Amino acid sequence: MRVNVVIGSMTLGLTATLLAACGGGGGSSSSSGSYCDELKSDKAYFESLSGSNADVSKLDTVFAKVHTLADKAPDNVSADWKTLDNAITTLENALKAAGIKPSDLAAMQNGQVPKGVDLQKLQALAPKLQALSSSDVSAAADKIAADAKKSCGVDLTTS
Repeated sequence: MRVNVVIGSMTLGLTATLLAACGGGGGSSSSSGSYCDELKSDKAYFESLSGSNADVSKLDTVFAKVHTLADKAPDNVSADWKTLDNAITTLENALKAAGIKPSDLAAMQNGQVPKGVDLQKLQALAPKLQALSSSDVSAAADKIAADAKKSCGVDLTTS
């Protein structure tokens, strides 16, 4: 079904945009070292979802890493990470409600409908995904990216 391909592509595209745009964060306190180190090590996971050869098999891992980074975020970007984390959680919940696992997205991009997918919920997924690209999420991602570069010396928006 064509809607699966479109929604699969939209989900992947939105996730990659959110993660690539935010790429990381950082703090100015001495405790930010482990946070910055984690951002540096997570760069490969975030990059795996960008570009034309995105590896959706790592989506679950990337979601988990965003949740962890949001929990560890220093005060100066904590609210921004929370905004991004809420967007990722909304995406996870929307996929789950439609009966889609992140691992299903690769097959969906090839037009294969996973068993157990609720087609009505799948069709309702597109507006939810569009809402995630709000100006609040984009602004938070921009602030996180700027802080990552400034505080951690990490530019996760580039390969």
